[in-house]
Amino acid sequence: MDSKKIGQKKKLPSSIIEKNPKASEIRNILSKKRTVLFYGITASIPLAFFLLLETGLQWGNYMGDLALFTDPGIGKNEYYLPNPNFAARYFFYTKTVPNPSIDVFKQIKHPDIYRVFAMGGSTTAGYPYGFNGTYSRVVKDILQDRMPDKQVEVVNVGISAVSSYTLYDQVAEILQQKPDAILIYAGHNEFYGALGVGSNENLGGFPWFVRGYLKLQQYKTFLLIRNAIVSTGKWTASLFGAQEIDSNATLMERIINSRSIPLSGPKYQLAMRQFDSNLSAILDQFTQQDVPVWLGSLASNYKDQTPFVDVTDALDAQNQALPLASSIFQEGKNLLANGDANTAKDKFAYAKDLDGLKFRAPELINKIIHEKAALYEQVHYVPVYETFMEYSPNGIIGEELMLEHLHPNAKGYFLMGASFAQAMLESETISSLTPHAIDETLQSIPNNATDLLDKMHRDKIRIKTEYLNYEERMYLSDFDYRVAYHRVRTLKQGFPFVLLSNTRPYQQGYKPTGPADSLAFLAVHASKSWDEAKVELGGMYERSNRPEKAFLEYMGLIRNQPWNDSPYVFAARVRLNQNNFDAAEPLLEQAYSIQPKDAYITKMLGAIMVQKGSLNRGINILLESRALSPRDPQMLYNLSGAYGLNKNYQLAIEIAEEVIAINPNFPGIKQWKTQLQQALN
Repeated sequence: MDSKKIGQKKKLPSSIIEKNPKASEIRNILSKKRTVLFYGITASIPLAFFLLLETGLQWGNYMGDLALFTDPGIGKNEYYLPNPNFAARYFFYTKTVPNPSIDVFKQIKHPDIYRVFAMGGSTTAGYPYGFNGTYSRVVKDILQDRMPDKQVEVVNVGISAVSSYTLYDQVAEILQQKPDAILIYAGHNEFYGALGVGSNENLGGFPWFVRGYLKLQQYKTFLLIRNAIVSTGKWTASLFGAQEIDSNATLMERIINSRSIPLSGPKYQLAMRQFDSNLSAILDQFTQQDVPVWLGSLASNYKDQTPFVDVTDALDAQNQALPLASSIFQEGKNLLANGDANTAKDKFAYAKDLDGLKFRAPELINKIIHEKAALYEQVHYVPVYETFMEYSPNGIIGEELMLEHLHPNAKGYFLMGASFAQAMLESETISSLTPHAIDETLQSIPNNATDLLDKMHRDKIRIKTEYLNYEERMYLSDFDYRVAYHRVRTLKQGFPFVLLSNTRPYQQGYKPTGPADSLAFLAVHASKSWDEAKVELGGMYERSNRPEKAFLEYMGLIRNQPWNDSPYVFAARVRLNQNNFDAAEPLLEQAYSIQPKDAYITKMLGAIMVQKGSLNRGINILLESRALSPRDPQMLYNLSGAYGLNKNYQLAIEIAEEVIAINPNFPGIKQWKTQLQQALN
């Protein structure tokens, strides 16, 4: 292109261009600008595409709400609770997605709220009881009594089959909710939990890489690509005859990838590094925000759980052959039978570590927990393992406190909760918040990693007498125990407890032992909800004149749904039918604070106030009931009685006449009117 053409294209006189010695430079500059513009447009096309895709996926709510907390729509949208869909972030090969607890907490944290979050796996979630079986609710009961000026919230975000990666991923969202304390009981799932080294949901053995991957999950485009890759992988595997996991298998079986992991082998070492790295990353974030953490040691079934898998040809670090787990376990049994409990305890621990199926945390996990508690000033050690030892025969944890390989029974969960609460109350961090001094001194494990494993065998870790009555306040009924029974029996009829079995599932042809067992069976194997079953069972007990059993069901509902007025009303009704007005009053008061616009609540609470002699408050509450249900003869009778006791005889007579007009045969109304007329005259 000559100078004249350049001038024509840029609207410049050709004479200027001809005389300009830098014409070639101008041409180069224009060329470079076009090149930059071209590449800029080219690069922006995929960026614009992904931006539009992300916007569309967000708008379409792809995969649903994956936040840790969600608004359940309770009351006037004033609460959050752990999101039931949260775990879908991690289970991309496994269809079964476990749910967290339903502990609600206020969206706005007021100064009088003391907020605690409990983090961990299935034991933290309270399996197989759930609901009132969680140790975190024992903590709440004890702390609330010790902090009467505070509104204690203990929110359980534990989820079955998750590893320390999930705990790490929860930290940022927990910190947004301004926690006052954190409770952690975790470490059993480092091999087979989501993203664990032996799990189907595995992304490799580099914690920094996996933690970076977790941060990308906030983008739905990333989730779409991830799911597409997983689906393609499954389809490709099916072409080559890969065996699919049974859709009826338990979550434990579905998530397993490696069924034989030798002690000190590569995957064992990866799991230990993974736990150590993630725990440090978790504690760093909390302590940087001045949030104290209580870190519990892990307990499992040593004495009564036979190792699942023997690993043959396994070598230790010195290339020496490792013994079979089953043979070491049998040695422990023999030693215990011969009275040598101390040596037997070591054998059982070694057998657990040699087990190829690593569902129970190795002893090294507890050592890491000890060391972390010693390294961080604001991290406090909780001796859960030591407490279980102290309350076990011969100091060896077995079926006395465990339901199977690692989940505690109701007694065990209570001991866990009491251990955490006791450790918290003993610490200087919150002791200033409690107005009552603690009488006894806990012989706790010091924050010193040196010789801790020997030290914990010598120290006596016992729960204070003042905490023991809290076990009854778990309000676990026969129904709850049967729910646990059916869940554990379902678990034990499959992998890993039964590796090869063609036996018929127990639930086929099962005959319930009674109403509680029948409803528990439906709650586990059908669509019957836990709260629906408890209401149904409570009503059945009331009709069959078993008020205490009904009351226990309703108190369990109250503990699980403290924001719901209905269970308070049900429980109060039981006590009212027993003429136990003192016991009914606080229940009705709580129901009234939740739902002041209920005709029954106001009617009964107003009547109790009148009966106690609080005439003015009683009359006011009864008038509220009258505004809600003006033709209720019982309410009107009570209101007439209140005015009569207040010596407003004329108004009392007028209301009595209303009762007679509605129901002339209402018990006692005519005699009452006669008494009022005599008093007026």
